[in-house]
Amino acid sequence: MKSLSHRPAALCGLALLALTPIARAADAAAQPVTVAQADLSAQPVVVTATRLPQPVAQTLADVRVIDAQQIRNAGAMSLTEVLQLHGGAEISSNGGAGQNSSVFLRGTNSNHVVVLVDGVRIGNVSDGTTAFEHLPLNQIDRIEVLRGPASSLYGADAIGGVIQIFTKQGEHTSARVGLGSQQTREASASVGRRFGDTSVSLRAGYEKTDGINATNPASGFYYNPDRDGYRNANLGATVAHDWAAGHTLTARAWGSEGLARFDNGLGSTDDRTKRRLSGLSLESSDKLSTTWRSLLRLARGTDHYRTEGSSPSLFRTDQDQFTWQNDVTLPLGALAAGVEWRRERLDSSTRYTQDERILRSVFGSYALTQGAHQVEASLRHDDDSQFGGHNTGRLGYGFQLAPAWRLSAAAGTAFKTPTFNQLYWPLSFGFQGNPNLRPERARNVELAARYDDGALRGGLTLFQNRVRDLIASTPDFSTVVNVNRARIRGATLDAGYVTRLWSARAEWTQQSPENADNGLQLNRRARHFGSASFDWTPGAWRAGAEIVGSGERFNDVANLTRLGGYALLNLRAAYALTPEWSLSARVNNVADKRYELAYGYNRPGREVFVALEYAAK
Repeated sequence: MKSLSHRPAALCGLALLALTPIARAADAAAQPVTVAQADLSAQPVVVTATRLPQPVAQTLADVRVIDAQQIRNAGAMSLTEVLQLHGGAEISSNGGAGQNSSVFLRGTNSNHVVVLVDGVRIGNVSDGTTAFEHLPLNQIDRIEVLRGPASSLYGADAIGGVIQIFTKQGEHTSARVGLGSQQTREASASVGRRFGDTSVSLRAGYEKTDGINATNPASGFYYNPDRDGYRNANLGATVAHDWAAGHTLTARAWGSEGLARFDNGLGSTDDRTKRRLSGLSLESSDKLSTTWRSLLRLARGTDHYRTEGSSPSLFRTDQDQFTWQNDVTLPLGALAAGVEWRRERLDSSTRYTQDERILRSVFGSYALTQGAHQVEASLRHDDDSQFGGHNTGRLGYGFQLAPAWRLSAAAGTAFKTPTFNQLYWPLSFGFQGNPNLRPERARNVELAARYDDGALRGGLTLFQNRVRDLIASTPDFSTVVNVNRARIRGATLDAGYVTRLWSARAEWTQQSPENADNGLQLNRRARHFGSASFDWTPGAWRAGAEIVGSGERFNDVANLTRLGGYALLNLRAAYALTPEWSLSARVNNVADKRYELAYGYNRPGREVFVALEYAAK
């Protein structure tokens, strides 16, 4: 398929702006509805952008919030697909459900993203990735996606941004059972109750699918014509106790275990991965005065990865974490300051010369709004037991040009430490790690213009990110070295409009993710990509359509293996049987398009998913 032209998609945001007067007239003429009305004044509050709570419309950072309704509408979609549709991310996947998946923010590498679950880091320190494919949507209440460098807030690895996931909390009752293509079966339930000064939330889910054949003959040795099924079981619990006015002690625990079969050549019949992601945390939130709130968190994030079959292996990452953050309201502005300590420990069937490192950090974040002027600043020092000290910072300024218009500019720095594989992988099949590697470093600048009148929201963001000391393989693939530089320049146009009967949104990014040394396109990243959605809520019905698209990419750094562009159409509908019960249906890839996110690996064709849902009112 030929790569998409970016012009029609890029203009969709401008079209929404142009249609505003017509849309408002139609909305005024519409009769009031009693079900699924939109709250035009609703402004989600985000904490990821500055580590301070802010209405999303007031933050200067490039942030997207994926709310509970958007997650609920996703049906049997994966987390990566939701991030592609609503979070402005590019994705890659080695097959269907449960197969290795990657997320790219602002054209940076997949390991340039920090992932947090309720403030706790998760991920595998051996290769620096996060197993998005095993993070279940039924546990998630909302997601905040911060795009752009954020090491000054969250430390190493946040060159491309931060994805923070918040699990379901508070008083609620919900449940869902669903069936779909490839013999997909899904069931989940969540309940939250308050008993005096104590609140409890419990969550559980199960999913199983026969899947698709992950590979095709282009994958070479790995090809095996069979179905690669997947199953996942997950649990979560939160207990919070208000032991005094303004003082809350909270314990959180969650776990997700996925079993995925994968292709490892003809005749391989039982090659599979078992991966368990989990998080444990104990938090004390204390309002020490009217202007000072303290948060203490002790936590562990675990990624336990086992391969069984013809090539067995084990990699277990434990990230022990301690955070003390203090939020202080000042006479002018607000300040978040604190310290963090993190120990990364690797236990593996592969023997590394080093398997542990410790990071000690001090950070501060400041936000001020004074009249038409707005300032955001953050500064952080990280002391790495392997690489020494690193200072990062970010400074942003915004000017309210008119009640609905704001202009802003920002600049920031970030860095990423090498992974244990890159540093200490023992000699195997001619490859060996390089213990002399240096951290990757990045500098980013961006300009933005945003419009927000409550119903109509949109903007244009221009960005440029330069990354030096990029780690890449030598020409003979014998080791890795700091040789490459990347230059990523781009623009994102977005627009959204909300009425009481319908809403629409669109986003398109044009970028040049390039190796600055040779001008080649960074692998698996497109020069243009985007998404659009439309929702209609007439009475008891809820219906919607979604489009996601991407231009051509290259599977390899040499740009020899091309991945064609694609556009996918998804449709969904739901009907409220009662105020609590609803029946929903979703069709993904309606046109049954054939496309690849990784060379030699298949993607599902047309998929249908139906579900019966309960949500207490």
